[in-house]
Amino acid sequence: MQKRTPINWESPLTKQSLLDLQETIFLQGRDSRVVRSAFAYSRLKKQGLARVAQGWRGLTQKQKKPSDHLRIFFWLPGGIGDAACARRLVSAYLSLMPRAEAEIYSPVTGAVETIFAGLKGIKSASCVKQYWGNYDLVVFACLGVKFLASDENRLAKLAPEFLPTYTQAKSAQAQLGFLLEDPFLTEPALGRWLRYMRGKRFDLLSFTGGIDLTENRTEKIPVDLSKLASWGLTPHNYLTFHDASQEEQLATRMWPREHWEALLQKIKEQYPTLKIVQLGTRDNPAYLQADICLCGKTILSDLPSLLEGSLLHVDTESGLVHLAQYLSTKSVVLFGPSEKNFFAYQKNINLAAGECGGCMWSVPNWMNICALSKGEASCLRAITPLAVWQAMEPVLKGQNR
Repeated sequence: MQKRTPINWESPLTKQSLLDLQETIFLQGRDSRVVRSAFAYSRLKKQGLARVAQGWRGLTQKQKKPSDHLRIFFWLPGGIGDAACARRLVSAYLSLMPRAEAEIYSPVTGAVETIFAGLKGIKSASCVKQYWGNYDLVVFACLGVKFLASDENRLAKLAPEFLPTYTQAKSAQAQLGFLLEDPFLTEPALGRWLRYMRGKRFDLLSFTGGIDLTENRTEKIPVDLSKLASWGLTPHNYLTFHDASQEEQLATRMWPREHWEALLQKIKEQYPTLKIVQLGTRDNPAYLQADICLCGKTILSDLPSLLEGSLLHVDTESGLVHLAQYLSTKSVVLFGPSEKNFFAYQKNINLAAGECGGCMWSVPNWMNICALSKGEASCLRAITPLAVWQAMEPVLKGQNR
């Protein structure tokens, strides 16, 4: 993979470009009183409602903080991939707060128990309707990090090793200003800015989190390979693939069905004893070439073992690929609108079509309709079954001697 120059967050150029980004967003409403008023109303309303809700929960849910350990709350609003990426942050934070207990909320069923398995002092929260005053630190984490509440005195007393990270994170979050006030609205703009700065998925998470979150291949999620027997599998006698497309729904990040069929047929012809296992949900299309179709037949906690036992995993940029970063399995990942240099992991085989692609966040519905053609995306179609086969065959050949 080509080496890149990390973002220098202290560079005047970087700081100026962030100011330009904020100004660009403000420009959208500069000449419109309606837009300006809507922005102001939205921000005041959210702040007011948040204060009222927190005040009410404070009266009804306020608890006395324990004297000997910290209480941390992580709010992870994204999907499997976002939660998997946030594991690095959670792990790094807890390593600096050895006497902390952490609650994690994710909207994905089973995400906390699966993705954060092996980390001590973790438990799943059923919702985000908590009273932040009960916690010493409340962390909102997706593309970036935002501290929603903190008790700096207790952090300094009970986790002095964490204080430099906390201070650096607070400074970084202040530098981004309103861009972090409502991440649900501004993260697409931040993501697009990060892509133009030639950044990677973890750069903003590292900067706003105050800690370097580099790719660590030694950090693993525990797996139980004995589970494979229930599907008639043994380690490395199969490969997995995942087509996340859904019937009658355009999706720009999906590889065409005929490409999948051609690739799977080639695998069956060249390696007839190698089982092909399809992963996914009940909404994903089933393939006749798959020896075992597990779409809609597994739960999230099954996936680490299935992926770990796989000889190779083939996918587009999806949550399973981000989950597999904590496993030994190598993935063949096909990139279209998702930027390869932004998302790719070094251990994987990462394929992109060429100049057309990497248009994520260009338009609001970029995951459903091509920003250029307003229909099916051509970038993923340009990655041929032959190109994928040639990329993956050395791995198959090396393991099947």
